[in-house]
Amino acid sequence: MNRTPVSNNRPYARPPLYADGSEIVHYRYPTDFLYIDDTRLSDFPQNRALCHWHVDLEFTRMLEGHMDYFIDGEVVRVHEGETIFVNSKRLHYGFSLDGSDSKFYCILLNPIEVNAPDEITKRFILPILASQFMPYLVLRSENGAKDPITNLLDALHDERDKPTLPLTGLGAFFSIVKILYERMKTLDKKTTTPAIPENGQIGALRKMTSYIRCHYAENLTLSAIAASGSVGRSACDSIFQKFLAQSPIQYATGVRIGDAANLLRDTELSVTQIAHRVGFSSPSYFAAKFRELMDNTPKEYRAKNQKTT
Repeated sequence: MNRTPVSNNRPYARPPLYADGSEIVHYRYPTDFLYIDDTRLSDFPQNRALCHWHVDLEFTRMLEGHMDYFIDGEVVRVHEGETIFVNSKRLHYGFSLDGSDSKFYCILLNPIEVNAPDEITKRFILPILASQFMPYLVLRSENGAKDPITNLLDALHDERDKPTLPLTGLGAFFSIVKILYERMKTLDKKTTTPAIPENGQIGALRKMTSYIRCHYAENLTLSAIAASGSVGRSACDSIFQKFLAQSPIQYATGVRIGDAANLLRDTELSVTQIAHRVGFSSPSYFAAKFRELMDNTPKEYRAKNQKTT
C-alpha cells in the first residue's frame, strides 16, 4: 500500500490524504500510533462529519446525547454511554438524523505504526483488519458493567495529558487487539454485526470523496468528480444522494468550510486569504456559506474558537 502523502498544491498545510485515498491522521501526542480528541458534533458543518476512511482502528465514545453513524452504507445509532468501534479502511462518518448535538471523544489506534512484532501482526492484527464479519461493533454496558474495551479507552482518555500516555497507549492497544481477536473468532453471523460487502457504489464513493478531499481547493466540476469514481455524472449525483444525503458539490463545500474553520481557529490568516485558499473565489460568498453551515460568521467563529498562546 502506498503511504506517500499526495500533493494538493497547498504548501501551508499538511496534505489531507495519502496516495491511496486514506485520511492522514494528525496525531497530537509524541507518538505516531495514537490519537485522542474531544469534540461535539456541532463543531462540524451542519452537524455532519466528513465521510472518510483510514487505516486506523477508530473508537468513538458518546459522552452526551446520541449520534448516527454511517459505515460502508449501513447506519446505526450510538447512544450516550455507548462506544462504536469502526474497523480499518471502512468508509464512515458521524452525523445527526434529528439535528441534535452530542459530545464525544474519538480515539484512533494505528495498527501498523505501533510496530508490533511480525508474528503478532500476522497472527492477530492482520486477521482483525481483514475481517468481513467485524466492520464495526457497538460496545454497550452489560448488567451495569462497561464493556472491557470501553474501560481501556476511558483510561487512555483520562491520561491524555500525561507524559506517560504513549506507554499506556501501547498496553491498551495490545489489550484491545486481544479482545477484538477473541470476539472475531466467536462471531455468530445470525446474532452479531453482519458483514458489509464492498459493493461497486461504495467503492466509487470512496474514490470520489477522496478525489474531492485532494482537490477541493481547485475548481471542482461534477464531471471530474464522476470520472474519479469511473461513473457518469448522473450516477455520481445519485450515489452521493443515496449514501450521504447531499450532492457532490455540497460535500465539497463541507470539506472547504471544515478546512476554513481549522484555519480560522489555528492561524492568523485573513478571512479573504482563507476563502481563496479553500477554493472560494468570492470572500462574500464564502462568508455566506460559512454562516449557513456553521451558524456563525467567519469572524464570530474565530472570536469564539481561536487558540491563544
